[in-house]
Amino acid sequence: MHKVRSGASFINAIANVGIWGGGLALLGCAALIGVDLVLRKTLGVSMGGADEIAGYVLAITSAWAFPVALLKRSHVRVDILYARLGLKPRVLLDLFALLCMALLVGTLLVHAGNVLRDSIEYHSVSNTPLQVAQWIPQSIWFAGYLFFALVVLVLLVSSLDHLRHGRWAAVSRLIGINSVEEEIDKELSPSPALRKEQDPC
Repeated sequence: MHKVRSGASFINAIANVGIWGGGLALLGCAALIGVDLVLRKTLGVSMGGADEIAGYVLAITSAWAFPVALLKRSHVRVDILYARLGLKPRVLLDLFALLCMALLVGTLLVHAGNVLRDSIEYHSVSNTPLQVAQWIPQSIWFAGYLFFALVVLVLLVSSLDHLRHGRWAAVSRLIGINSVEEEIDKELSPSPALRKEQDPC
């Protein structure tokens, strides 16, 4: 059980790095595009490559957003029937959904790995003035899917460990759908940083 908790802490730490890294990358990309637009409108010149970099950033941040959304239980799921079921049937559906997610991430990993391998093997570069070696952005993109697979694996192991001890409610809190009340509480509760300011002790 201690190993499972340690794994969860490690996963959350990586997820936080991914959140901050992705956010900063998107802000930098937006600033780059903004500067490029101003230069084109005022001086008639372009830095070039802003759209290409934006494409890389979008692909990478999307790959890293999947596991973060899974940890926060933010993926969209149809819950018309789900909400009317008891705890145990809901948990079984949650496990089925997680297994489907495992199948999805496995497929993504295979295809992303093939793309990265081909880029390394053929020394692929972008067909643009930047001539970016494709293995560089693709490696970060692939790492996002690899982390996604790791998150799914940790959630599966943690869920099975809870089930082994009969903790069905814990599984539901871990991989289930957020209830309406939980969504409201999440929106109304202050951020961790704000809570720290309000209660420094």
